[in-house]
Amino acid sequence: MESFSYCRSWKTTYIGLTELQRSDKYGFLERHIVDGQAIELLKRCFEPYPAPSPQSKSSFETKTSAINVSPSAHAQYDIKEIQDDALWLSKEINIDEVVALRIAVLEWQSRPSAKLLEGSLDSSVASLTNSRLGSQSQTSLLVSRNTISLPSKDVLVAPLNILSWRRKRLLKTYLTERRYVLKTCEWLVFNKLYASGDHIPDSYTANTNVHTWVKEAGGQILSSWNIGDVSRTNMRNIFVTGVDAIRSRMTDLGGIKKWLDDDELQLKIEAIWLQEQVKEVVDIMQLILTLVQATTELSSSDTVSTWFSLMRDYNFFEDFDPPFLEAYDSDDLQIKSLTSLISVAILDVSCALDTLSTMSTVASVEETSSDAAYLFNMTTFNDTNDIILIAAGLCLKTASPAVLAWSIILQSLREYATTSKEARETRQSIRALDRYGTADSSESETFERSMFRNTGSSQRRRSSFGSDTSQQSSYLEDLLEKVMLAPVEGDPIAFLAKSAVDGSQVLNVILLLATDFCTPFGSAHHGTTGLKMRCILLDLLRSVLELIDYQPDLILTTLAVLGGSESFWKMQMLPVELEHFEPASIFLADSIFMRKLFQEALSRFPYETWPFLKLCRALARCQIVEDGETIPSIWQKLESVDSLTCLLPPQFTGYNLLREDEDSSLIQLEANLNINNCPASAFEHFKIKKFSGTATQFDQVLNLQQIPDGTMGRVLSNSKPLVVLWRHDYSPLAYMGRLLKLFSSGEATEEVVSRETVSEIIGLIAVMLLSNFNARVTNNARVRSKVGDKILDKASEGLDSGQDVVSVVFDIFEQELNRCPTEAADESLDVLVQCIQFTYALLPIMPDRVWPFLGRSCLLGVKGGQSQLSAVSFTTEVSIARFDFLLGCVHVFRALVSDTITNAVVRKVPVKAVLRFSTPDNPGVGVSTVVMESVLLAFHRIMFDVFESLSTSNFAQPIHQVQIRSQLCSAFSKTISYCFETDDEADLSLKLAGPLSSSVQHLIHVFISSSNNDLAVSPLLDMIARGFTNRDSVTSSTQGKYFADEVYSALDLADTLVRVNMFLMYPRSRLEHRLLEAISVLANVYAVSLNYRKPVIELLKNLVLSADITENQPSSLLGQMGEEPATYLLEILSMIDQPLKDQELSIEIWSLFSAIVSKRQQWFAISVLTGETPREALKSNSSEAAGKRQHQSIFTIALDDLSNLGKVPPAVASAMLRFIALAANSWPWVFAIIEEHSQFLPAILEHLAQLETASNTNQNRSNQRGTEYHQIQIASYIVDILAMYGHFIRQIGNLSFFERILPSIPYIASTAISPTTYNHSLHSNLRRNFEDKFPGCRLEEFKYTLFRPPQLGISFYYNLDMANEMLEFEPAWKGKGDEGFAGELIRANVNLSVVEAQINLLHSWKALAIELGISLGTNPSFQQIMSETAMDCLRTNAQNSLPEAIFGRLARTRADFAFTLLQRLNEVQCPRPEMKSVLFNAWDAIRAHGTDLTLSLQRPRANYTRTLLKILCLALQVHTSSSPPSRPVTSGGSGNDDAPLSTSLTSQTVIITVLEILRTLVARGFRDLTTLLHSNSSTTDPGDFALLCAILRACLHVPGLEHHTTALLSIFAENQTSRYASTLLSWSDQLAMGRDPIFGELSISFLVEMSNVPALAESLAVEGILGHILDTSLLKHLSRGKGMGPFEAPIRMYSIWVKGILPLLLNLLHAVGASIAVEIAANLNQFSGMMRRASNAFTFYTKPPLSAGSQSESTQRGTGYVTLSMVSEAQNLGIITNLLDMYREAGPSAGVTSDEIIDIGWEKGRVKEDVENWLHKRGTLRERIVAIGEREEGWVKSKPVGDETRAVHRLEEKVVEEMGALLMLLGGKDE
Repeated sequence: MESFSYCRSWKTTYIGLTELQRSDKYGFLERHIVDGQAIELLKRCFEPYPAPSPQSKSSFETKTSAINVSPSAHAQYDIKEIQDDALWLSKEINIDEVVALRIAVLEWQSRPSAKLLEGSLDSSVASLTNSRLGSQSQTSLLVSRNTISLPSKDVLVAPLNILSWRRKRLLKTYLTERRYVLKTCEWLVFNKLYASGDHIPDSYTANTNVHTWVKEAGGQILSSWNIGDVSRTNMRNIFVTGVDAIRSRMTDLGGIKKWLDDDELQLKIEAIWLQEQVKEVVDIMQLILTLVQATTELSSSDTVSTWFSLMRDYNFFEDFDPPFLEAYDSDDLQIKSLTSLISVAILDVSCALDTLSTMSTVASVEETSSDAAYLFNMTTFNDTNDIILIAAGLCLKTASPAVLAWSIILQSLREYATTSKEARETRQSIRALDRYGTADSSESETFERSMFRNTGSSQRRRSSFGSDTSQQSSYLEDLLEKVMLAPVEGDPIAFLAKSAVDGSQVLNVILLLATDFCTPFGSAHHGTTGLKMRCILLDLLRSVLELIDYQPDLILTTLAVLGGSESFWKMQMLPVELEHFEPASIFLADSIFMRKLFQEALSRFPYETWPFLKLCRALARCQIVEDGETIPSIWQKLESVDSLTCLLPPQFTGYNLLREDEDSSLIQLEANLNINNCPASAFEHFKIKKFSGTATQFDQVLNLQQIPDGTMGRVLSNSKPLVVLWRHDYSPLAYMGRLLKLFSSGEATEEVVSRETVSEIIGLIAVMLLSNFNARVTNNARVRSKVGDKILDKASEGLDSGQDVVSVVFDIFEQELNRCPTEAADESLDVLVQCIQFTYALLPIMPDRVWPFLGRSCLLGVKGGQSQLSAVSFTTEVSIARFDFLLGCVHVFRALVSDTITNAVVRKVPVKAVLRFSTPDNPGVGVSTVVMESVLLAFHRIMFDVFESLSTSNFAQPIHQVQIRSQLCSAFSKTISYCFETDDEADLSLKLAGPLSSSVQHLIHVFISSSNNDLAVSPLLDMIARGFTNRDSVTSSTQGKYFADEVYSALDLADTLVRVNMFLMYPRSRLEHRLLEAISVLANVYAVSLNYRKPVIELLKNLVLSADITENQPSSLLGQMGEEPATYLLEILSMIDQPLKDQELSIEIWSLFSAIVSKRQQWFAISVLTGETPREALKSNSSEAAGKRQHQSIFTIALDDLSNLGKVPPAVASAMLRFIALAANSWPWVFAIIEEHSQFLPAILEHLAQLETASNTNQNRSNQRGTEYHQIQIASYIVDILAMYGHFIRQIGNLSFFERILPSIPYIASTAISPTTYNHSLHSNLRRNFEDKFPGCRLEEFKYTLFRPPQLGISFYYNLDMANEMLEFEPAWKGKGDEGFAGELIRANVNLSVVEAQINLLHSWKALAIELGISLGTNPSFQQIMSETAMDCLRTNAQNSLPEAIFGRLARTRADFAFTLLQRLNEVQCPRPEMKSVLFNAWDAIRAHGTDLTLSLQRPRANYTRTLLKILCLALQVHTSSSPPSRPVTSGGSGNDDAPLSTSLTSQTVIITVLEILRTLVARGFRDLTTLLHSNSSTTDPGDFALLCAILRACLHVPGLEHHTTALLSIFAENQTSRYASTLLSWSDQLAMGRDPIFGELSISFLVEMSNVPALAESLAVEGILGHILDTSLLKHLSRGKGMGPFEAPIRMYSIWVKGILPLLLNLLHAVGASIAVEIAANLNQFSGMMRRASNAFTFYTKPPLSAGSQSESTQRGTGYVTLSMVSEAQNLGIITNLLDMYREAGPSAGVTSDEIIDIGWEKGRVKEDVENWLHKRGTLRERIVAIGEREEGWVKSKPVGDETRAVHRLEEKVVEEMGALLMLLGGKDE
């Protein structure tokens, strides 16, 4: 308890076992069941719990002592309370204290659910639920006991923690546990006996997923009962024990104690006590029946004596009437039914008759032991006879099957005894003759006399059977003598038979047993229980047939036993492996049944039509294998027969009676007999009007148009008209088809072919077709279709050319649809029901016939007119409260939706592939999409109307309402899922599910609406709320399973609708609003049954996700509940996947928590993270909280579990870590909780270390890909958590943790960055082969969308389930083994799962690396990791040859990651030598991606290209010097802070790479971008030019490049770079973005960078670049007026002047020299306004300054303010002025005329004076400095680098430094 080890109940164990055959997910069951204590308990299943003892008391005290359980005021439990409860229960029930302790713990564990369900719904929620849901169910099904019932007001406010309530739950828990021990024992024993291969064929065993340990456990239980093999002797003891247990429970019904002081609660617990006792009796009887049926020997005398003594004492439970019968009458039915079945099974008529046949010569039987067969124990035999005689005298219905069985046994006994007596008397006579010599000793002695003599002489030994003496009567005679002495009038044996048949109506009793009990309550073990029960009854009927002949009542009963009450729709649900237990299979294999019933019925056909058709229909569900095909077992009986029976027409005389004198009844035709004229018979015993049709006109090929003359026959009835059996070959199935044709054409009257006959024929064909789809040989659609065609072809042989039975049935369907609503509705309705069943069965075989028929039929009214479906359902069926036709239509509707998908690929095959996908092999081909879409839309509209109005109708069979609703919800949900779940195509009509597009739009319109109309929503909520009524989640009742299916389907539809609303980004719908209001209903449904939990959790999760998307302020889930219910719900959710340890449920719950903490569910999130609601938190320090149960937070539970990460299943661990990561991301304060948890962080770090070790020891992981994605994804979430935790601890200054992460970094980096495991050959081959095999279909059409986000695994990327549905028709889909397309798709999904996990890990590693880079950026070890990671990213991208569509995002992520790392390394000036290699990796990545910028900068590749360009720029900076080659030394400017690298360190490889970059990327790229910009300005970003300019700058700064000027000139000349730059400048005014001439700045900057190289500058001068650029409109604008300063719009004009024009002029002047000085001076004079403004720029004014770092439009021309650009401008003008002055002074010596170099108009002296003035007034200067741009604003916030300037911030420092340099340049002093 201290570690909260969950205690599992036996009810939970049983639920897990019942689910085990469908799933292997409950691994805990094996550990629990094979535990020694559990097995010992199961061995004592009738009395599982021992009485208290000193040992148990001592053990109890030890387990609850303080050393094992530490009492705490803040514990989750009150140990003192649990101790008191356990001791009280032990005393009251007299059970072991330790057992009582376990039950007390179970009660404590279930308390939150009990409180939520019974006592904590506040009045507002109760009122809401009653008003919203109760009103909808007032007229719903099962009004008396299944309407929604909420707790009463008293219960709602009852304090459930009071003593009486607690003890009531203790008693109930004890009773439930005791009963489920019984049920678990029965389940294990049953599976040992009937799933081990001893009683069923190998095929069933091979297909049944029964685990070895289950059979071993069952075997251990049987061994403890001394049942090594189930025999009469071994079973005796446990049987007697079981009967004693029944007696004990029956006694306890009258011995109720006073347990509780509260009278009301005492009454309730008494009712529970009585109910559980009766249920235990049912379970004990079920176990007894299982054991009895398992033995093949006759029951022992002890077994029979014990059972029938019980029956005598309780009168065969005939009068059993528990006081709570009105609420639990099913228990009464079960006890009485099991009583009858066990009684018959114990007597075992067949075995008894076989035994009697071997006893015919037994003379006597000595007293035998109690384990001998009951027939060999005269005392038992006589006692049993007396008991049964008494029951027969009372005409007890529950005893009547046993009475009938006993009468059959006695009748056989009399026959054998009489034969024995006659034989004995004959022998005595022979001996007498021999003795006195009167006998003739000649050879004339008879064989009989010799036989008896030999027999007598051979039996000389006196044994327990006695000797064969003449004086000794046989044992059977003695038994018969005792029987005949019975005190009844007349023959006792006849009395028994008459009592059973006439007095108790035993045949009717058997019929009711088969229909009302065996089928509804025999669904356990997948229906095997019910089938075996019916086999008991069938065996009894077989024995009856040995004594009586064919008669109506017997046929009716046999039909009931063969079919039970299973409907046509249940056939498709029956597992084919159970066919061995199918009564119909036994019937077909039994010669007596076939001879006395089937052959007799066949011989009477078609004179008596109904019995034969009914028998055929009951037997048609069984199949046989013929020529590799599975066909109905009765196929051979219907294909061809050699006789028929008919009634001769009254006027027919063309026959001759043969041998009349011998009364031989032979007859011969003298003329052809047209059997169309033969009237029908009336078989009144079958309680219907007409049952026989007569033969009608057939085609000549059948030779049945008329019976030819000369045909022989036999007269069956001499009364006129004659009934004759003719010897004539014909096919009954073809005859039936002809009858249908006569009916549809109106050629036959009602007397010849009745509607009942038509109904039965259509029903028979439908069953034959449907049974084909339960075939055990193959599931291949093509083979099944061929078998169906075979059946239909045979039924069509009697029809005219061009007709088949399908068209005939459809004609009848159409006729009856028009007839039903107007006249004879009941008669037509039966035909309609069979027609709709036929349509359903035909659909998989001939969809190309069904779809067109529905498109033109009046059923739906697609072509116009009223829908007859609506007319029949809403008028005819409503009036009689029978909805069989509507139910059939619903099934057809659902099947049509499935067929749309199943044959979607087949129908999409183009015309050229028809030969390969022919109609015979693939029947789905040939259906018009237009027809399908119209039919589906019409069906959806009608079915939605049905769904809305269904709750207002009354149902004679309420379960039909449940089935209809379930089927409709399932169909609606599938329709939506099929359309949205796969394929990213936006147009739904173009998808594989295209025919459903109109239907899904209709569903979305009616269900997802924001209006207040609740017509569509209320039925759905009503169905969900029915979960309240089915509190017991385990039931053997078929009805209970239907109710559960209804809740599942409603939850699934609600979830699907929420998903689609979220997927389509619609506003919150009315459905979501109502679901949020009814959150308490969902909480209660979650608590009421383990089976509902997963769908409820999925719905809650999607409600949270949808609310976050569709609402500005999401509604709070917990806010809709009261405080206490919210608390209880949290407690239940905190149990996660307990008690079943269901991994799928666990993953869904953690996904729900992840959504809650990340999607603005603040209230719920706080509760999940802290363990208490916000209201509780406010009370936590108050007195109200004292004594309250403490709750461990769900967040802490996750931390605890993850502290043992290796023990958590990988998928669950991944979900839990995701929850932790999202919680930490949204609620950073949870790291304080993580800090306090001492084990979590070490555990996840250790897990990473283990992964590192595993990766080193398992280099080849190719064989581990199947599960590798889990480990990688877990690592990803761990890294996410560590990244966020690193940020957290960095904020608090704790940096020691970072050092602990470093050892795990190599695994993370290598796995995240290494080349992806994407199997390119697998995916490319799969796509190519798939599209070759399925032309017209793309593999991407099976790709999941975001509608239902998939999980990593075998169905991750491609929807495997949908692919199975659509592609099963093709053998290559499955292939051999796993080599088909399905196997390939699974491998592709697994491979993509690994890739996805790697991508996720990459993102996580990026976040962690960035965080570590901040704290460990200067750490040499981590610098190495960062540099290697950056290079790995680039190297991997360069080597990647994978599809851009899939891996574009991955490549971008790697590039972004590398850029971030390199930025950080540059910031810390990383000195590591490997940094130089980054250049080559970056350039390789760019070349692999493409150097043609016109292509690579197009979407969606543009961002990735730009990132690579940035990386290249950073990589080049590692190789650059502080100044470009031969750059003139100038003052000012913002140079590169990196330390220069000597030329000797720059390798030749670097130079070659740089030149290649300049050629292929910079020069050519600039040209291409300029051309592209001119043609389409919207596709080019200014940043691209800036990147090229930055790369150019970095390249030109690489040392050693100055030695390659020739190459540089060639590169730029080839690409005409200067011309394109000047051209771009000339267009820049037209390309200005919002009056911002950004392209002008970019073009001039590019020229400036080129001019930094003297050789390039000279080239530019020669090309006349100045003339080109100064003649542009942009620069002309700059030269006009008074000039433009840094504060005048557009600001970029000043930047062009300062950073472009002036540096370019300076570089040209420096490179060319005096020869260009005149041109430079002249050009500068064009900017007279700029010169005057520059001269006055530093003039000081005393106006109020602007604060540093801000700008204002009111600032006029910047007067009185200083910017860094202004100082830079002055420096450039100063240098130019000095150079011009120098050349002017040099005059001719410099090659120029001094007068030609004019003055530029810049007042150098004034500028010098103003600057000196500013430097003298540093305080004022600081106030007047204005930051321009983000970079300078950042400097304002930064501290200065040195102390020499006495600056306050970095910008001021730079301004002062640059002013000092300016003064030196102008000849002043630096102050």
